[in-house]
Amino acid sequence: IEAIPMEPRRLTAFLCTVPLLAACAGGGEAPAWAGTVTDSAGIPVVQNTEVGMWGEGDAWTVVEELSIGALEAEEAYQFGQISGVDVDPQGNLYIADMQAQEIRVFDATGTYLRTIGAPGAGPGELGQAINGVFVVGEELVVPDLANARISRFALSGDFLAADRVDLAKGVPVRLDITGGGRLAGQYRNINPADSLTEAKGDPIVTVALPGQTVDTLAVLPPGQSLQMSGGQARIRPLEPEPVWDADNQGRLVTSMNDTWRLYVWGADGALGRIITLPSERRPLTDRDEQVFKDALREIYAQAGVPGPAVENLLSQMEFADYYPAFWSLALGPQGSVWVQHARTGAELAGESETFDIQDVGSTTWSVFDQEGRYLGDVTFPGKYQPIRAMGDKFYGIARDELDVQSLKVYRIVTG
Repeated sequence: IEAIPMEPRRLTAFLCTVPLLAACAGGGEAPAWAGTVTDSAGIPVVQNTEVGMWGEGDAWTVVEELSIGALEAEEAYQFGQISGVDVDPQGNLYIADMQAQEIRVFDATGTYLRTIGAPGAGPGELGQAINGVFVVGEELVVPDLANARISRFALSGDFLAADRVDLAKGVPVRLDITGGGRLAGQYRNINPADSLTEAKGDPIVTVALPGQTVDTLAVLPPGQSLQMSGGQARIRPLEPEPVWDADNQGRLVTSMNDTWRLYVWGADGALGRIITLPSERRPLTDRDEQVFKDALREIYAQAGVPGPAVENLLSQMEFADYYPAFWSLALGPQGSVWVQHARTGAELAGESETFDIQDVGSTTWSVFDQEGRYLGDVTFPGKYQPIRAMGDKFYGIARDELDVQSLKVYRIVTG
């Protein structure tokens, strides 16, 4: 796959505009699609308007299918910090708890079965930076950044082996399962002179598990929120970052989150279409910056970082001038593409002036069909952050009024 363009492609001399009309659906006639499709070097660019195609009664909805975890529940059902979830062919759920440093297994009804791993650095033990959990074939794969390795377990829980990860060549920012059930990761090159690939930016490569070769699936533009210069880290929260999602059919959707310009790649590695939606950039105000600093100050304090060190770190931060256009991406049912809205500090803090930084990603998502046409928005209930989308289900972290976490599964009802 070629590198994703940082700027819109120059259109070829031949431009074709194709009007697409929505079919009648639900109980009445859906609005006609008001966008256009242009051709850019053989690649369709779907240019949406702000008007979605869903009419009355057509909009997709979410239905809660499963909830695991509560404050007053037994210990096995109490979570500290959920960092990943996956499902095996029998429907068992594997939930990673970064704070507890373990993986808990539940059956399809949410009944606790067993715990895999334990805190520590020895064989079969996990550190406090579990970057997801993944079912790969007959194994459970657990990226463990604190111990700089990927641990592998049998689905029964028996420890198999641990493969070292050379973090000097790239830190896995995000991992996901892609076509063929392979684990792939986006790597941030902290030291460009000793990186996974020669390409500038963040490569998405399949992870080198035993018996598998490493393939580069895409190269994302470099993120701007953390950069290294002269051995020093430059932190600019909310600067543009590359975002992506993969599904087990081999599709990939990628973008920079400062503009609604989404690149959808097919299982063959070819760019299939580009999706756009008009948006206005929202400036970051002084009040917003202060709200974010207060939230970060509380997080560092809870982690035990000394006050002077916290203030020194915050004083060196340079916030972005504008908010991201959106927060994250997901591939959903029927070939759909989902885009999570971002919320400003003022929207989050309200009159209380405080908020949880986990809430920057909104519960509202814009949905596009498999042709790239804007359908409308779907909103998840309560405080909810999806962390995996599989088939017609979203798996994510819910938080109650006391910010106690649970794992909730929502099914998308498409009508």
